[in-house]
Amino acid sequence: MKLLTENINEFEKRNIKLISIASDSVRLLRKFKEENEFGIDMISDRGAKIAKEYDVYWFAPGGGKDYKIKQAVPSKFLINKDRKIIWKYIGKDKTDRPSIEMMTTIIDNQIITPK
Repeated sequence: MKLLTENINEFEKRNIKLISIASDSVRLLRKFKEENEFGIDMISDRGAKIAKEYDVYWFAPGGGKDYKIKQAVPSKFLINKDRKIIWKYIGKDKTDRPSIEMMTTIIDNQIITPK
């Protein structure tokens, strides 16, 4: 599966801004971004305020175990220039993510040339 960061140009050429939101501290996110040459802006969501607001903070499988833990689940939101959510993908667990092809098709159909 193609990674989002490896295909950032697909979003840039469509004038789409990517933002990553994680529950890590600002310091840890800055360190991660520098060490991994991560080309996406990152926002710290300590306390899961943003995750709760977008309703993506719930019990999900965690730690490779059969038990569930409270966590922010990887999710993708497409927000238009009027700040309205026009598409969302909420993963079933930490590994469930949409493909780059799915996301660019949605962008092309919903933002670039809406019907």
